[in-house]
Amino acid sequence: MERPDAFSENGRPHSDPRSLRPSFFVPQVCIPDSSQFFPDIDDKPMQLKKIAILTLAALGLAATCTQPLAKTADEVRARCRAEHRPCVGLVLSGGGARGFAHTGVLDVIEELGIKIDVVTGTSMGSMVGGAYAAGYSAAEIRDIVLGVDWDRMMAPRADREELPWRLKVDDYKNLAVSGIEFGKDGRVKLPDSVIPSEELDLFLNDKTGPANYVNDLTELAIPFGAIATDLVSGERVVLQKDVSLGMAMRASMSLPGVFAPVVIHDRMLVDGGLLDNLPVSLAREMGADVIIAVNVGTPLLKREELGNVVTVMAQMVNLLTEQNVRQSLADLGPEDILITPDLDDFSSADLKKSDKIITRGYDAAQKVRDRLERLASPDRAQWIAWDETRKGAVMPHTRRDIHEISTVKVEGLKVANPEAILNELDIDTSRPVSNAEIDAASRRVWADGAYSSVRYRFEPGPEGTEVLVFEPKEKKPGYSSIRIGGSLETDFRDEHTFTVLLAHTWGWLNPWGAELRSEIQAGKNRRAGVEFYQPLGPGSDWFVNPSFEYSVSPFNVYENGEAIARYKNETSTAQIGLGYSIERLGYARVAAGYFSQASTRTIGVTDLSTPEVESPFVSAELLLDTLDSVNFPTKGYRFALQGQRIFDTDGPGYKNIYEANVYVPITYGRWTTLFSGKLGRSAVPSVFSLGGAFELTGSPYGRWTGSDIQLGSVRISRNISDWLGAGERTVWLGASAEAGRAYNRDEEGESGNRDWHRAVGGYVGVDSIIGPLYLMVGRTMDEGWGVYFFWGRKM
Repeated sequence: MERPDAFSENGRPHSDPRSLRPSFFVPQVCIPDSSQFFPDIDDKPMQLKKIAILTLAALGLAATCTQPLAKTADEVRARCRAEHRPCVGLVLSGGGARGFAHTGVLDVIEELGIKIDVVTGTSMGSMVGGAYAAGYSAAEIRDIVLGVDWDRMMAPRADREELPWRLKVDDYKNLAVSGIEFGKDGRVKLPDSVIPSEELDLFLNDKTGPANYVNDLTELAIPFGAIATDLVSGERVVLQKDVSLGMAMRASMSLPGVFAPVVIHDRMLVDGGLLDNLPVSLAREMGADVIIAVNVGTPLLKREELGNVVTVMAQMVNLLTEQNVRQSLADLGPEDILITPDLDDFSSADLKKSDKIITRGYDAAQKVRDRLERLASPDRAQWIAWDETRKGAVMPHTRRDIHEISTVKVEGLKVANPEAILNELDIDTSRPVSNAEIDAASRRVWADGAYSSVRYRFEPGPEGTEVLVFEPKEKKPGYSSIRIGGSLETDFRDEHTFTVLLAHTWGWLNPWGAELRSEIQAGKNRRAGVEFYQPLGPGSDWFVNPSFEYSVSPFNVYENGEAIARYKNETSTAQIGLGYSIERLGYARVAAGYFSQASTRTIGVTDLSTPEVESPFVSAELLLDTLDSVNFPTKGYRFALQGQRIFDTDGPGYKNIYEANVYVPITYGRWTTLFSGKLGRSAVPSVFSLGGAFELTGSPYGRWTGSDIQLGSVRISRNISDWLGAGERTVWLGASAEAGRAYNRDEEGESGNRDWHRAVGGYVGVDSIIGPLYLMVGRTMDEGWGVYFFWGRKM
């Protein structure tokens, strides 16, 4: 039985057949030579010539032919023969960012008025060529390319403000974004890609719009075909039938190891450049007589450039690509036109140099302008009418931005609970839903960290509505991962601190999404803990989290500015909490538990009045965090409030501990001002410590301890990456001013001194791949100068 054309990739009818009509049955405007209507048109002023042309194109003086678009090679050739011209095939190669040059070539093609009859492309060529075939103009493609946020597109995770609060808390521990994944059998599972495809998938889905209702790419405004590689069989795969435009683009550019493979019709597909980076033969098969081929492939590296594993692996891909491109170039005939832009100064990764690369493509096409002019339409009016038909056939003006959703479904999960995902998607089907809302819901689920991408599609629903189907791709079923972090601090005097942290997470332990987290920290501050996080229902905002932690933290005792003794605090805490997740902002939690603490002198002779404590307690805390970064925040805020009541075991008394922290960055251009403050009050002595970088810069770390603490600071910094040409890594130059004090309010002498201390400092910070790096110098007015270097978060 013949499959109807108006079916989606899974064989089901499309949700909006009306949106299909332009792509299958488009009125063709057939405009005879303008001289038939205006015999002396060439003798008229340019303004009158334009009026005549537009009159023919827009007011119907030309005949309107209700013929279907040419699909097969025979239909394409027949259409060209009827117009007494050769069929022109546009072939666009892959090349990563170098492929932006295709847009510049399209500019020249449109300037000359060349009718393109078929388009083929590989990798980036499939993206540019597919967009043109679907109805985008060269100017629209250029605007899209220049407007892409490439940092977000290639980011290893969602923007921080979109993360769940548990991942935000991890940021302050300097844990790596990615970890070592384990399967159910305990074996290490390597990731299927370096870069997650979520943002790319959403981008392609958004830009291809209603063209994704077309599952035969020969039925686009211009017949189109993309090339991919079957990773299992090693076969060249033509993506044209039974596939959407967005999926064809996505598969064709799935560079192995960079983006995850795409499964289409049970075939695992990767970048087509491995086998056919310049698909000339496909354009011939689709009916092209003359080829305009644009080759932007990356040339082979020189011997001296092959100095590391990355360049060697890149060369392996380049070798495969170069071999098949040579064959394609050999297939070009004397009538074909090869355009090779001068891109020696650009690599396939130069995504942020798109404007310059587009210009190189334009310049290269201008060099063969005389040859291209031979393919131009003899009558500008004919070409304008053809181009208007092309642009209006499918894209982008018929894009459907609002959807009437009857049902939301989740499919393809092996471990995670679909009901939990539905609750997290939180799509209100009682009202129309926009594409932006659907994309935001997809990002929200992806931000959880358990999925490499969260694609979605539409299916037909009752009474003209649509069914929205999400397909989260689980990273590893029943994910288990270890993440590594740490920090390093030195004041080049007495304090040299290095810590290493291992955090193991085991997720989806039950259908409600329980998670077990274990952490071990070694170094100056030693810590071991385990926490069980249990939502109270699938996707519920309510949770319980019993936990246990043991820690050892040293601190110094000072007299007259000199350290005279060192102690260590040993603390054990067991508690169970009940909390509520405040969307992505943070959480509120109350807890009850039992803790013990003992202070032991390790160096010196001074005895402190710090008896061992063993007590039950209750606590409450609130965390709100919208900072865009914990390394060098530029917007958002962080507010943390904690309170704890410790009960005496030998009577009805109790002791209270309170602490509040706030951070608010304000940014103007490249300048950022960060305001921060800390307040603490305790009935227990020496709970808080103060001193070191950003906490009275110039003084030793932990110079003051006390039952009370007050600290305020202002940092002013500038992103100087533009001065240094630092590329992707931001470099900050800043200064700080701080005022604070810490003291034991019930003690006399230095420990009870309530004098305020003031400090100033200057620093250079680098947002490196391993975390923030700082070099800082400062002076506390009553203490002296200090120099610091540290790796890790300093908020």
